[in-house]
Amino acid sequence: MTEVNKQRFYKKLMVTGLAFTLVGAGTLGLHSLNFTGEPAVASAAAETYTTTANLNIRSGPSTSNAIIATVKQGTQLTVVGQAASGWLKVSYQGKTGYVSSEYVKKSASSTTKTYVTTANLNIRSGPSTSSAIVATVKQGTQLTSTEQAANGWLKVSYQGKTGYVSTQYVKESTGSSEPAPAPAASVYVATANLNVRTTPSTAGAVMATIKAGTQLDVTAKAANGWLKITYQGKVGYVSGQYVRALAGMKVVSNPESIQVVVNKQNKLPENYVPKDLVYTTIPFTFKEQTEKKKMRSEAAAAIAQLFAGAKKQGVTLLGVSAYRSHATQSALFSSYVQRDGYDKAATYSALPGTSEHETGLGIDVTKGDDTCAAQDCFGGTKEANWLDAHAAEYGFIIRYPKGKDAVTGYKYEPWHLRYVGKPVAQAIKSKGITLEEYYGIK
Repeated sequence: MTEVNKQRFYKKLMVTGLAFTLVGAGTLGLHSLNFTGEPAVASAAAETYTTTANLNIRSGPSTSNAIIATVKQGTQLTVVGQAASGWLKVSYQGKTGYVSSEYVKKSASSTTKTYVTTANLNIRSGPSTSSAIVATVKQGTQLTSTEQAANGWLKVSYQGKTGYVSTQYVKESTGSSEPAPAPAASVYVATANLNVRTTPSTAGAVMATIKAGTQLDVTAKAANGWLKITYQGKVGYVSGQYVRALAGMKVVSNPESIQVVVNKQNKLPENYVPKDLVYTTIPFTFKEQTEKKKMRSEAAAAIAQLFAGAKKQGVTLLGVSAYRSHATQSALFSSYVQRDGYDKAATYSALPGTSEHETGLGIDVTKGDDTCAAQDCFGGTKEANWLDAHAAEYGFIIRYPKGKDAVTGYKYEPWHLRYVGKPVAQAIKSKGITLEEYYGIK
């Protein structure tokens, strides 16, 4: 039989389905074919194809060529050229080879998409809950994906690792430069200092004691009013009597953003720490080198320029308090709860994770003579008026302006500056609005 007749014969077998007797139950490859030679390959712009079956990648465009790799159905290959007889030249994991075009299809656009988790979520090594956990991420975490796996799973990339997550617990990001916080989910907090126990009973051993205001990772309701939680990687139980679910509270998906919105409805991830905190160079009302003198690097440079600009115009300012760690905010809030009770404390102090000071972008300032620090008497002073008129020129806004209590959740604080960058600050100032109103969120 001539070579041309062989090709016609096997093509007929493929159409009728008889070729499965050649393939069998193993990896596709049509080993009995024996094309000779290697035709010239037409060059083409690289495109992404997806395998439609388990498939051999061969050293040449023929099943008589050696197998250099075997890939599973659903694998993405980069096609760099087209060979004769229905073969494609591909690149895979640094190797170049050939595959039959019969078992691949051109992929949809492989544009990377960003997703946000809507719950605490396991990233697994394969598209199944039986696969090993490679990482656990919190609600509001951003994941990138270029590929949809089968059975409602998504192939994602996170911190250099590749894994799979259930599409049930992610949603595609809006794609705007400043995505809104993750969807609402129940956020639980301790309303008093609270014991975590090994069983849902006061008879259970105390595993840990947590402070009032601590966010709890509640995984289930146990009997008799107890809640099952995960704390520091361990499973334990707390009395539901001292836990409150905050309706509508969201965990922000973009904590590192200069424009992140943190307020009573949108909180930072638990124990969040900004990556680029530095000591500011401005004078403060105290001498000690504490965390309260720190801000994120961009904000620190901007506040130094603002202080210098004010001084040139005869206005002297002092810093009062800038960055506040989550631990510090927790201790502060807990002390207020111990003194006044949870409900009253929440009216004047920020719940841990909801304080702008934890972002490293906020700072309280006062007059150069160290009077009226964080007090109502600062309003209407020469210093307060200068800040109101000029702060936006340096990328800052008065975060809690007069008459906007219902929007921001806080009364007028002319001393509280928030860095958002010059374009956003100037737009907010010109419109007389708040950060919440600028982004259209609560």
